Amino acid sequence: CNHFFERLTLAAVFFAPMSASSIRSLVGQAARRAAGPRLSPFNALSTCRRTISSKRPDLQEAAAINFGNIVRGPERLDSKWTTGVPEYMKEIYTWSYVNPTNVRLLDHQFVVDAILFFNARVLERAVIKHLPLGGHVLQVGHTHGHLCPDAASAVGSSGRFSVVDVTPIQCEHARRKLQSMPWSTVRPGDASQMEAILPPGETPYDTTYAFMLLHEIPDEMKYQVVDNMLRSVKKGGTVMWVEYHGPPYWYNPTRYFMPFIFRWLEPFALRMWESEIESFASPELKSQFTWTKETVGGNLYQVVVAKHKGE
Repeated sequence: CNHFFERLTLAAVFFAPMSASSIRSLVGQAARRAAGPRLSPFNALSTCRRTISSKRPDLQEAAAINFGNIVRGPERLDSKWTTGVPEYMKEIYTWSYVNPTNVRLLDHQFVVDAILFFNARVLERAVIKHLPLGGHVLQVGHTHGHLCPDAASAVGSSGRFSVVDVTPIQCEHARRKLQSMPWSTVRPGDASQMEAILPPGETPYDTTYAFMLLHEIPDEMKYQVVDNMLRSVKKGGTVMWVEYHGPPYWYNPTRYFMPFIFRWLEPFALRMWESEIESFASPELKSQFTWTKETVGGNLYQVVVAKHKGE
């Protein structure tokens, strides 16, 4: 997900109770207090929150409610939320995927719609249409919004639907969304490990998919996750990825500002503009599948489907 727009959404919620003059005054104070060569927008928000707490006690409660603990790092979280979480996630994505307060704020469909420039519904429908009724399906990585329960509903009570995620809070949210669907299960696991994707004794899946996952993991892990997903399906099975794609067409404004956002907030994402998803598959596995790709949103997103050639 594009965390720049998540932060804008959260900032808008945070500043909602204030007048324009109050915002200008508080941001000015925050800038003066945080002045320094290493000031980042994220640190500025943190400083602004402290400024509000000290200068405007009447807004302190509203700030606490709306802003939550966005700037809180993993070292201040209960260990139950960080156990088993990879270091790169703690360093880069704690605020959006690990911190339970922030996850509650972000796990809404309207946030996903905004982050994906209102292409989310199209991309989600592209996944749903490939899910077999009564099939055995795995979603790799929980997603904010409605995709998880919608996919489980598409599989139906005659099938089996599973979600695997490496973060405890994401597993908790997935279980809550799926609690009325007993054919669904959620388990913790790192998708770069084959036993997390397909545990020993588990039958291969009809379909395995990941929605906006690859751009958030280090490049070396992209190879591992893609291969593991390909190994997880039965003969004739399907593997899908919904991801960034690029560069967008010349008339798409995202072509010109997304590289800066990627470098600032999504350090592993620009690789998706440079490489085809099938290039992350080992040659032996790649040759066992038929690969197709559809682009969405002016070439900013892609839906890649790998169909196993066996019967």
